[in-house]
Amino acid sequence: MTSRKCCVGPGENSMKKTFLKFLMRLGLYPHIRFTYSPFKILEFGEMMNRAQFRGDERALDIGCGDGLQTFLFGEKVNHITGIDVNSSFIADARSYAQIFRNKAKADFDDRPLEQIGFAADHFDLIFSVCVIEHIDNHEEVLTECLRIMKPGGRIIFTVDTLETIQDLELIEKHKTDHHVVRYFREDSLKTLLGDIGFNVLETQNLFRSDLAQELFLQGIKEGFNFGRLHCTTLAKDLAAAEAETPKDQPGTFLLAVAEKPLI
Repeated sequence: MTSRKCCVGPGENSMKKTFLKFLMRLGLYPHIRFTYSPFKILEFGEMMNRAQFRGDERALDIGCGDGLQTFLFGEKVNHITGIDVNSSFIADARSYAQIFRNKAKADFDDRPLEQIGFAADHFDLIFSVCVIEHIDNHEEVLTECLRIMKPGGRIIFTVDTLETIQDLELIEKHKTDHHVVRYFREDSLKTLLGDIGFNVLETQNLFRSDLAQELFLQGIKEGFNFGRLHCTTLAKDLAAAEAETPKDQPGTFLLAVAEKPLI
C-alpha cells in the first residue's frame, strides 16, 4: 500500500509543521484549498457530494498521508481512522489530531490495511483518494474493505486512468514519478468490484475537459504544484470547463462508489 501526501511530509522542516498547527488552532487549517493542485480541490468535492453523511458514521481513510483530507472527512462523521504505511506521515497526523480533537475524533495506524485486522462489519464509510492504483495487492485490499464494511456501507474512492493522455512517454514518466502500479478503466473496475462482491452504485470519469488535459500534462512535465494562490483560480476555471464537457467522455481520474450488500 502507498501513501497520499497532502501537505507536509518527511524531510520538510519543522517550522512549516509548527505553522500548520498554528493555523489549525485558528481554525484555518485543515481546508481543502490548502493544497497546490486544482485537481485535488475538485476531486474532494466530488467525493463529499456522494458521501451522504448522517453524522454518526465510523469511517476509514486509506492512504491518508498526513491527514488533511482525513480531518475534513472526520468533521462529518462520528469517528474516522486514517491508515498509511508511511510512519512519518502518521506521526504528523497523530500530532495534528491532538489539536483537532474537538472538531473530529480521529486515530491513525501505519500498517497496511490487510495486516491491521479490523473487525468485520465495522465501518460505515471508506474513503481512498487516488491510492488504489499504487497498491500491488489491490484486489486483496478491496476484498478486505468489503469484509470490514457494515452491510449497506459505502466505499468512495478515486483512481488514476490517464485516458486523456496520449503521449506514451509522458504516461511512463507519470507512472515512474508517482509509483503507479496500474491505471484503471471504467469497465474493468466495475467488473473487479462486482467480482469481489460489491454493488457498484456509480462510476464517473473525472477531468475530461481540454483544460484538465492541459493542466495534467503540465503537471507531469513540471510537477503538480500550481501555487496555492493560483490554484484556487485554476480550480474555478477547471470546474467550469468540466461542467461544459459531456460526462460520458474519458477522463484523467475515475471515481467509484460501491456498497456492501445488505444480505
